Amino acid sequence: MNFKIYLRRFGKLITLGKLSRTAGGLYLLSPRSNDYLSYHNDGRYWVRSGGSRFVKKLRQPLTGFSGRETLSIGILSVFGPMPDDPDEIDVRLRKEDIVIDLEGTFCLEIILAEQDTPLPKLADRLNAIVHVKNWQPFIFVEAFQRVDNSFPLDRYPSSKDWVEGTNFFVNHTGRI
Repeated sequence: MNFKIYLRRFGKLITLGKLSRTAGGLYLLSPRSNDYLSYHNDGRYWVRSGGSRFVKKLRQPLTGFSGRETLSIGILSVFGPMPDDPDEIDVRLRKEDIVIDLEGTFCLEIILAEQDTPLPKLADRLNAIVHVKNWQPFIFVEAFQRVDNSFPLDRYPSSKDWVEGTNFFVNHTGRI
């Protein structure tokens, strides 16, 4: 199972990311680089950039996932399409794909949840749009604009205390 997240700008569709759910885990791929995030069924979580795993965490297993946790959050400033971004009419959108229509700088948060319950509205998240994917666990994709220029906080931070060398590793070359 997979879907893409697009931004509609000037008659073009700009791919922001691709989420895939496989038998082994969940993958969030960046289309403009070889960067990606992987969250495996057993809880191993890696952020890769430039082909290297530079962040590793031991999170709760995807199998039997409970509660809600933010998987990823970021601020996106997309001023316009690149020459290789396709015209909207040339893209074969699938019903699973998400198209975002927000102007200027906006935020994108991806949340995992054990069940499909609505996200409460937050005053600092303007024009919020939430898409829900019925996967195990459920995936919530929230796009919104900020009231100010501050970086948004995770809506649902992990309940774990991250301890370097125990369940959180930076530039770690060994197995976890």
